[in-house]
Amino acid sequence: MWTFPKKSMRLPFSLAWVAMVGLSVVSCQPSPSPPNDSANNQTEIAPQGDRLDVTVTIPPQQYFVEKIGGDRLKVNVFVSGTNDPHTYEPKPQQLEALSQADAYILVGLGFENAWLDRLKSANPKMMLVDLAQGITPLSMTAHDHADHGHGEAEHTEEHGDHGHDKNHQATQNPETEEQVSVQDPHIWLSPTLVKQQAKAIATSLSQLDPPNANYYQGNLEKFLGEIDQLDQQIRQTLATVKPRKLIVFHPSWGYFAKDYDLEQIPIQVEGQEPSAQELGKLIDLAKNNGLKVIFTEPQFSPKNAEAIATEIQGRVETINPLAENWSENLSEVAKKISQQSN
Repeated sequence: MWTFPKKSMRLPFSLAWVAMVGLSVVSCQPSPSPPNDSANNQTEIAPQGDRLDVTVTIPPQQYFVEKIGGDRLKVNVFVSGTNDPHTYEPKPQQLEALSQADAYILVGLGFENAWLDRLKSANPKMMLVDLAQGITPLSMTAHDHADHGHGEAEHTEEHGDHGHDKNHQATQNPETEEQVSVQDPHIWLSPTLVKQQAKAIATSLSQLDPPNANYYQGNLEKFLGEIDQLDQQIRQTLATVKPRKLIVFHPSWGYFAKDYDLEQIPIQVEGQEPSAQELGKLIDLAKNNGLKVIFTEPQFSPKNAEAIATEIQGRVETINPLAENWSENLSEVAKKISQQSN
């Protein structure tokens, strides 16, 4: 066995004293502060334990859920921001992954109706959370562009009246000659309604994970404050916009328009491309109101929007209703609307 000479085991007194002082100084240093989760702005460090497995339909919902659930969640998104959720077909591997989910958070208003039975079959035990519950929807309807119709349903209590025309037209079924109205599912584009949806998310997560209910509630309160700040910022950005009209390719922005006293005029309604006569009316409307921008979305072809923009010597701007960074996106959309007459 190897041994060291006794002499080598000793330190001179001065060196030993320095070593002891150094150790005492290190031991008195304060512990490093825990990292601040500024990305999600949670109120505290997420509690330990198994994370909840939550699936949502679109990226903006992921933003809401992560704001409230933070690191307590694993979030899966069914439809990416580059796909059209109106026509999306879930992949088999997505349905298979859903079998492990604790909850599926729906947009509601029939948005997921084509898949709903398969979602339930994939995991009968998971919680289904309908974020549209308690929200009276607008209608996505046809427009007579000569009359500048809004194509919205009457305003609801939850979503205050901002003075829009309430005499709305609906599409007509050529076989029955009955008026047909389709519910507008784009409720995530209204800050007013997102506050309501955020509360539903916090309640659902608390039911799934009762020991951490205070954590979810704290994050909810912080998120509601952020929404109020965003709302005020958008109102300031749009305060002097004239005329208060925007021509959009797809009518995704009805709830946003209602929040901020704007008039959405769509090119496409219920998946139908406009006729040559309707395009002509849109061009006249844009010219008569001094509008220089036609708004399109990355999920759709910009062909018709570009045709109108050429006729009015204007431009096409892309605004994305499915952007993941919801707050930043709505702020940017407001800026583009404020500059549409330039």
